[in-house]
Amino acid sequence: MKRRTFIQRLAGTGIVLPVTLGFPRLRAFAQDPVGSPFARLVSGTNDRIFILIRLAGGNDGLNTVVPYTNPTYYNKRDIDGLAIDANSVKKLPGSTTLGLHPNLEALLPLYSEGKMTVVQGVGYENQNLSHFRSTDIWLSGSNTDVYWNSGWYGRYLEAKYPDYPTTLPQHPFAIELGTYLSTTLIGESNNMGMAVSDLSYVPGQQDSDPVAGTHAGEEEAYVREIARQANIFSNAIIEAATRQLTNKVTYPVGNALALGLASIAKIIAGGLTTQLYIINVGGYDTHSNQLSVHGALMTQLAEAVAAFQRDLEAFGLDERVSMMTISEFGRRVASNGTGTDHGSAAPMLVFGTGVKGGIIGSDPDLDNLEGPGNMRRQYDFRQIYASVLAQWFGASGTQLAAAFPPPAPAPFEQLPIFESAASIGAPVADARGALELGVPYPNPVVSTATIPVSGVPAAGATLRLYTEGGRAVLTRDVESGQGSVALDVRSLPAGTYLYELRAGDQHRTARMTVVK
Repeated sequence: MKRRTFIQRLAGTGIVLPVTLGFPRLRAFAQDPVGSPFARLVSGTNDRIFILIRLAGGNDGLNTVVPYTNPTYYNKRDIDGLAIDANSVKKLPGSTTLGLHPNLEALLPLYSEGKMTVVQGVGYENQNLSHFRSTDIWLSGSNTDVYWNSGWYGRYLEAKYPDYPTTLPQHPFAIELGTYLSTTLIGESNNMGMAVSDLSYVPGQQDSDPVAGTHAGEEEAYVREIARQANIFSNAIIEAATRQLTNKVTYPVGNALALGLASIAKIIAGGLTTQLYIINVGGYDTHSNQLSVHGALMTQLAEAVAAFQRDLEAFGLDERVSMMTISEFGRRVASNGTGTDHGSAAPMLVFGTGVKGGIIGSDPDLDNLEGPGNMRRQYDFRQIYASVLAQWFGASGTQLAAAFPPPAPAPFEQLPIFESAASIGAPVADARGALELGVPYPNPVVSTATIPVSGVPAAGATLRLYTEGGRAVLTRDVESGQGSVALDVRSLPAGTYLYELRAGDQHRTARMTVVK
């Protein structure tokens, strides 16, 4: 049995880590050698944290971000009482056409403070309406006609930490709250996950040696290693939790999402360096009784996220943490009588002090549908993933290419979701340790490109744009602490260009495309 196959089967048993911090269930991920880039990362040179909230079942985007001035919305839904009354919609500041579901009222202060971004019309080409297949596409980052066993984040990790897995870090790289091992965290060569509920369940966990020279002995030795890793990770999580036993704010009672986020806040405050969390929330497959079911889910989401954000602010951690909702698809425009059927594009919500805030994209066009009444997408979901990796985690072009390999049409044009890297996140003293050059957004570029930079020393740096033939066409000075550089390319012909950030003997180079 191959090692990868073995651990997948072990995870498939449903065994989970023996940690009781209020989590419903918990899984831990990651390995990486001491002294590697990962070890340096967990020592504090990069302390960004991201949380994926998966709304499993297909969230109804139209009743989440409501186009309350659109008559088609009411024509298609009001006949069955499924539409949200315009008078009860919580109007979004700065928009005269969009508002939130009334049960999302707790999110309005975050939106007003610029700590919430709505990305409209997210989906993918040739939308698959199966829960299982569409979930697989979202978690793996694949095209509709491609089947991958690895996930976009797992592939990114493999590219960033090529010496994985030799030894373990002190803390897990990622934690999933749920009942299964997410494809998102599985790489091409290494399964990043393990799930162990109790070491007594694992054979060979005592000090005796496995049967020497036998296949069974080899597998038993591997199970021991899984148990050792689980023990290290669970001890680290427990230690972090015992250092911070209480939250700074009161979370809503009887809210499973809030329970998970409260626990995450405590272990972050307790010093756990885990950088990715995944929380799975079910119930979003609202074919029937949608008005009440979806309303309750909106209350759960809003109250949990609002409490978590305020808790992070009270801990002084809010600049380090962002979170985002994902769902395998939206719902159709028209009511089916008591609910809505599987649809396509829907909005995604991004939260945190580090987001730019506001609305990205236009209002949904409810009169220009496709297929059996589905909304057309404005953005590919992988554009948002690429924006998270590049803008939040500082992924390089090479790492983005690994996260979205062919036949995915990378590079995906990023969206301006996050503030500049230098204005939030790691302390300036840490951020200036090494020169870093990010992926421009948008890319391809029509008029102006914003290029993230970090690690610029006190003496400053220079950013130059070159033709493929090596001729410099633009030069910009970059100051220490500057987080991005804007390049106006309207005077340049269409084509591929190289851009280089240079400071002393340090330099970084990447490509961008100009279109007309």
